[in-house]
Amino acid sequence: MFEKLLFMGYLLIFLGLIPIIYRALMALDFSQLFQRNSQWQIKFLMGILSIVLAFLAAFAVLTTMEYIRSLF
Repeated sequence: MFEKLLFMGYLLIFLGLIPIIYRALMALDFSQLFQRNSQWQIKFLMGILSIVLAFLAAFAVLTTMEYIRSLF
C-alpha cells in the first residue's frame, strides 16, 4: 500500500516539475551553443533536459522517502 502511495507521489512530483524546470531553463541562453535559426534544436534540448532533471529530482525524493520509511 505504501509503495503505491510512493509511486503516485513520484509521478506527481515528476510531472509537476517538468514545466517548472522548462520555465527555469528558458532563462538560460542556449543560443551561444547552436547556430542561427536552430530554435527547434534549442527547444528539444530544453525539453530533454527538463525531463531528465525532473526525473532525477523525483527519484531523489522517492529514495529519501524510502530511506526514512526504513528507519521506522
